[in-house]
Amino acid sequence: YLPALDEFVPREEICGEQPLGIVDIPLDKIAGTKTSGRKNSFANNFMPLLGEDTEFALKWSTLYDAQMNEGIRDPILAYEYMTRYYVQEGNKRVSVLKYVEAASITANVIRLLPRKTDDIESRIYYEYVDFYEASKLCMIDFSTEGAYEELCSFYGKAWKQPWEDDERQQLRSDFSRFEQLFQEKGGEHLKVTAGDAFLVYLRVYGRKELPFRSN
Repeated sequence: YLPALDEFVPREEICGEQPLGIVDIPLDKIAGTKTSGRKNSFANNFMPLLGEDTEFALKWSTLYDAQMNEGIRDPILAYEYMTRYYVQEGNKRVSVLKYVEAASITANVIRLLPRKTDDIESRIYYEYVDFYEASKLCMIDFSTEGAYEELCSFYGKAWKQPWEDDERQQLRSDFSRFEQLFQEKGGEHLKVTAGDAFLVYLRVYGRKELPFRSN
């Protein structure tokens, strides 16, 4: 079944909430549901489990038809915790879009801020929070400290300096294409994230040598 955020993150571990507004989030970053109410309706990859003769199945099929005919447009409501997203409203919309292998979904996002600790995971996460605040990009994960600041330097940005729209779009385009190639070549079998691999590539070859860039 789907993991439910409320079941494995105690409320006392959350030190605050931060509304992020409407965000286009990668579907592969949606890890579960917010509460336990819907978790038994889906497998852990968001595929539906209830029978074909249920009201749930009818609503799912109606959403699928809407996606095929005009696309699902209404944003879901999701909570972000430690770079992953948990759906409060819109689980069936996520399910349908995952079924058709869409890349992303529009969501109204609320960030749940964990208490800061000296653990490496906490330090990396709060670097991600600072990076997001400047860039509004949420698709890149790193597993080492300092990586977000180093990535900014490759794109000519000082740490925590706000990104312009064209700069944001360039990084999004570069990373999305790199991630696609990384996965096609079996990168998911490596013990690194696509972000880690992207940064290694930039260290060795630099931005101008990205083989899929037009400039």
